[in-house]
Amino acid sequence: MKRHYIILSIFCVILVIAPTHLTAKQKTKGKGGTLSKHMFNSKGPIHIVSNRLDADNKKRIISFSGHVVVKRSTLTMTCDRLTVKYSPKGGEISQITAEGNVVIKQPPRSATCEKAVFFQKTNKVVLIGNPILSEGKNKVTGSKVTFFLDSDKTIIEGGKKGRVSTTIVPKSQMVPFKAKP
Repeated sequence: MKRHYIILSIFCVILVIAPTHLTAKQKTKGKGGTLSKHMFNSKGPIHIVSNRLDADNKKRIISFSGHVVVKRSTLTMTCDRLTVKYSPKGGEISQITAEGNVVIKQPPRSATCEKAVFFQKTNKVVLIGNPILSEGKNKVTGSKVTFFLDSDKTIIEGGKKGRVSTTIVPKSQMVPFKAKP
């Protein structure tokens, strides 16, 4: 019974951490919105499909592996492995790690990377391994993206392999500047 409780609580909480808070704002010039407004703003039941589920109650780890697909409302995340670590006290989630070909979609927004780590205690999400954030034709890339969920702050860092790159496509055509005589 305890095992079923832990697994059920994991399913219920896996994407509750990120969906209600995670945002990455990048203002566009002129009229428009944000590059990735409320990327993970989803509600409803969570459905996880994988080739394998391993629960190690001694180590307090639940691992999903093999073509992992997580769906919640309009949000879909795919990865090779999803690992959930939980505390001994009440089975609270401490960390969720998605690894290998991580793709997070909530049309028209998406994020890709090799590893995404959700830290419950600090309410922070870190994307590493060629992270790319996009919304329509707007795109931001770097070597590391850190979302601070409590403060709605995002830091995108360049690295040894390159700098931060941002492409912003305005939603409306810009009116040519006309100087007054």
